[in-house]
Amino acid sequence: MVGDAVSSLSFIKMHGAGNDYVFVDGFSHPLPQDAPGLAIAVSHRHFGIGADGLVLLSPPADDASDVEMRMWNADGSEGALCGNAARCVALWMNVNGRLAGPCRIKMVSRVVTVETLEIDAQRQAGRFCVDHGPPQIDAVGQVNLESLSAVAAAVDLPQWPLKCVSLSMGNPHAVFVVDEITDQLVRGLGPAIEKSLQFVGGTNVEWVRAINRQRLEVRVWERGSGETLACGSGACAAVVACVQQGFCDRNVDVLVELPGGRLSVRWSESGSVFLTGPAEVSFTGVWGG
Repeated sequence: MVGDAVSSLSFIKMHGAGNDYVFVDGFSHPLPQDAPGLAIAVSHRHFGIGADGLVLLSPPADDASDVEMRMWNADGSEGALCGNAARCVALWMNVNGRLAGPCRIKMVSRVVTVETLEIDAQRQAGRFCVDHGPPQIDAVGQVNLESLSAVAAAVDLPQWPLKCVSLSMGNPHAVFVVDEITDQLVRGLGPAIEKSLQFVGGTNVEWVRAINRQRLEVRVWERGSGETLACGSGACAAVVACVQQGFCDRNVDVLVELPGGRLSVRWSESGSVFLTGPAEVSFTGVWGG
């Protein structure tokens, strides 16, 4: 059960490069009590609104941010950070006239700053740059997937065992650079790696093909939501991992091609990772589930 408050819940559906979320604006509406249950209900592609998860916005508790954001994945688990949702939040704050400058968003793991590059208030769409802050590199090496041997054996993978870069962008990522990205890797190994005991609490999984030094193909198996059309923090993680392994260069804009669109990522010399991409309102409505 989601609760009585959900019987009349105003929402906004927004997406960044196809990575879509249901947003609830706590500035103007009461927030639901059972966020995990609501996330599962609204995210369902057939019986709900359809989304990769749920995002709740609320006024900031202090002057350190302009808005506080919490997000839940499609399975009801809470996520610590989301780069595509951050751009959507900045868009919504802009079109509602709540910003005098860059949008400072307080998430569970960190505060990120989003700069508006262009905006069309009438279309409720724009382009934004997110300062994700610095990455934390946990490990570079072969991932220990002994518990996945049965799964791995069913995957035609000549370069097994895979080399993995484990890092955090405020949320966990396991990045694999491969010669070819296949459904077997993304949808076969992805869910097994996500829940591997090697990654306590689970991890997002990125499969990356380095096309050249300034262009990557990426598909992401997101923790708690499965394969998504795009993942902002995953795009950042992919570029950081490729810089670490010599496929890309530091302080250079790298084009990341995902199934839902293109994002641009630059790991600056200062340490911050900058993510640039679109955000758009799909529609608004009232959930009566």
